Amino acid sequence: MLTMLATMSLNAALSWNSATATTPVYDDYPLLWAGHQVSFGRRAIPFRGEVVTRTDTLVLARVKMDGSKLIISQTACAVRFGEVAGIRVHMDASALPSSRLSFSLQDDGHTFLSKSLMSWDERDIDGDGHPGMTIGVQAKVCDGDLYVANRSRTRAEGHFDTTSFRGNAKVKVEQDILGARGRCLSVVARNSEEVVAGPFAYVQVAKGTTCTGLLYTGWPIDAES
Repeated sequence: MLTMLATMSLNAALSWNSATATTPVYDDYPLLWAGHQVSFGRRAIPFRGEVVTRTDTLVLARVKMDGSKLIISQTACAVRFGEVAGIRVHMDASALPSSRLSFSLQDDGHTFLSKSLMSWDERDIDGDGHPGMTIGVQAKVCDGDLYVANRSRTRAEGHFDTTSFRGNAKVKVEQDILGARGRCLSVVARNSEEVVAGPFAYVQVAKGTTCTGLLYTGWPIDAES
């Protein structure tokens, strides 16, 4: 069960982060978009059978066209995990590295395709003094923190409609447990592999828009609508 939680916690980060990149200036990336991705997975849980996991990721992205390529540089504003079997998972979205996605226009003239590989190892990417990324687990019996490394391969296809850029992404997530805080987690957490998939959508927002402002007023795009 805890293996499922660790993988579920990071699938959003992996889906959105194809490569680490510095945040560009507006002169280079003239557009600002807000984005939403939903990632679904399936896991077998003892005494529960197979359950569906869900992660929602909200991002702000700076965007430009470079010839026939759509370049998106983005940071996470929030990562929200659905509760599974009474267990809640959380992480610091602001600690996730910025990412740069490159979508290429396909021969049909309207589909954009992105393929990417991303990984991190035991380096302390969230700066909390523990290896990898720290994932918090809240449960009645087995709670604490997991420290994880990962490797992911993502394939995403998208297209423009009248008001937004929409599509679907599929991610293969390979995750290694580097350590844990909590006796139960230390015993039961295991390395894992999982495939997650789901829709994404972006919409343009005004320059100067912030994560805090959008989270307060309401997110302007829904990947499932």
